[in-house]
Amino acid sequence: MRKFSLYIIYIVIVFSFASCSLLKKPSTEESAWEIEFDNERDTSKPIKKEEVRIEDRSLANYYEGWIGTPHRLGGNTKKGVDCSGFVQNVYKDVYGIMLPRSAAQMEKSLEPIDSKSSLKEGDLVFFRNKNKKVNHVGIYLKDDTFVHTSTSQGVVITSLNDRYWSKLYYRGGRHPKLDKEKDNKQ
Repeated sequence: MRKFSLYIIYIVIVFSFASCSLLKKPSTEESAWEIEFDNERDTSKPIKKEEVRIEDRSLANYYEGWIGTPHRLGGNTKKGVDCSGFVQNVYKDVYGIMLPRSAAQMEKSLEPIDSKSSLKEGDLVFFRNKNKKVNHVGIYLKDDTFVHTSTSQGVVITSLNDRYWSKLYYRGGRHPKLDKEKDNKQ
């Protein structure tokens, strides 16, 4: 009975998130990505295409290697990764910053960003469930897009304006070290 209950919980977690984006590699050497939003929750809307230019090439180079990595609860490798495992890897390998393991712990450890318009590339974006608990994290890119691990599609780029994600969006977060590095580059 206990195994069955754990199996049901796992299924609920796996299907609790669904992404709605597909990624196509850019046709140029630039760090631009063409993103198709398939709007799978509202089929009456046509597919939209947007282009996102990633200024932080080290970030783009790194997550590019993770695109399509399948979701695996508790995973943190390219064989399978969950949202916080992916974010933790990016921050460690790109920025040299160790973050806590869970999305909720990450959210508590960063400086809050309440306005979407204040988000910068590399900031984290947090999402809450119906119980108002932070349960998902991604990395903000630009133009209201973020890279994260979707349970249905693995590591993908998604729009914050997507109907599903916009309902769950809580706020952003910025690591103080990352903020100082960005100021020094300018």
